[in-house]
Amino acid sequence: MLARRELLAGAAAMAAMPARAADERRNPAAPETAIWVEGTALPYPVQEIYPTLWRGELVAGGGFRARGPQFVANLGALWPTSSVVSMPPLGKGWRDLPSLPEALHHPFLTVQAGRLLAIGGFVASPGAIWQMQAKCWVLDSPRGAWRAAPSLPAPQAEVAGGLVGRDLLIAGGRTPWDGQNGSYPDHRDTGAAWRLSPGAKQWVAMPPLPTPRNSSASAVLNGRLHVAGGRVVKSGGLENLTAHEAWDPARERWVTLAPMPAARGGHAAAVMDGRLWCFGGESFGAGGRAHSEVFVYDPLTDNWAEGPEMPAPLHGLGAVAADGAIHLLGGASEVGGRHTRPAHYILRR
Repeated sequence: MLARRELLAGAAAMAAMPARAADERRNPAAPETAIWVEGTALPYPVQEIYPTLWRGELVAGGGFRARGPQFVANLGALWPTSSVVSMPPLGKGWRDLPSLPEALHHPFLTVQAGRLLAIGGFVASPGAIWQMQAKCWVLDSPRGAWRAAPSLPAPQAEVAGGLVGRDLLIAGGRTPWDGQNGSYPDHRDTGAAWRLSPGAKQWVAMPPLPTPRNSSASAVLNGRLHVAGGRVVKSGGLENLTAHEAWDPARERWVTLAPMPAARGGHAAAVMDGRLWCFGGESFGAGGRAHSEVFVYDPLTDNWAEGPEMPAPLHGLGAVAADGAIHLLGGASEVGGRHTRPAHYILRR
């Protein structure tokens, strides 16, 4: 565990440069030589977020937000939020962006053609906090207002996704069983995959993800959308997976790649040094806990290695690549809603 003084000193040493997205350039240095520094904490504790990089700034929006300023003790102290905030990667303070049209947890934030999108997610009301959405929203500028984007063909959330070429792809997650849509058991795991081209008015079906699952980690590496880990819901509870698949646009099909070294769900992924980095997650059942392990996939060898352990265990977090570093945002350090945090850790060379 790094001391706070070491984290802050490392952060201060990072040079301020215009932010750029995922770094796919090959770095021959071993993954374990990367170091952690501490960034400026989010304005509030939040988990189940999918942050992104937009106009050179980190953006986090929606999620399960703590009703108070402190780390929360249980899921009952969390509620969906419409808040959206942004900050340059090496900034010292977050600023408010226009709020989402409705409070959402698990909205998938991404960028296409210079616009910020929020895909799916869940709205909540007392007794029904898992009302899955098909609606999507788009924000053209930080001073604009959110407006409707093409809706998904059916409600779908807890998805994997990313921009492959100019097309936005999403895959997997969960979708409602027929009729009910308000509680977690009302939904089933899905492999459904969709493509949205710039300017298109509707999503187009793609071949489904071979292993249906939710709560996976995803990122685009070398033009492929990688989907790593995730979980499925079974009669005996939640089961994490090691599955690792990638969409190959050249062959228009999913390919199966080396599985993760350990089953994970509720983790996050981003690209740095031409590798896929996966962070944290949670396990349920006997010995269930949040994880601090880091796993790194090398596409040249189709193998995984261990990276430097995170400063704290986290699940429900998000990961964003910017300026040759990876920023981890939000999450909880215990299973479920306990100890939801405003975390911001930076992994860099």
